[in-house]
Amino acid sequence: MSGLRLGVNVDHVATLRQARYATMPESKNAEPDLIIAARMCERAGAQGIVAHLRSDRRHIQDRDIERLR
Repeated sequence: MSGLRLGVNVDHVATLRQARYATMPESKNAEPDLIIAARMCERAGAQGIVAHLRSDRRHIQDRDIERLR
């Protein structure tokens, strides 16, 4: 089964952040931090991180994608 790879979707991390910080998602205090969550997933063995950038930018933001690269 070495062909299986784990990709973790971090959209729900962004959803939680947007719910908590709807008026200021770019704040350095906004949490949970998407990048920290993605790094935790990679350290735990994920081979990839998945994020869906919606046209309405409801959850994942442009800056999130830039930072994930």
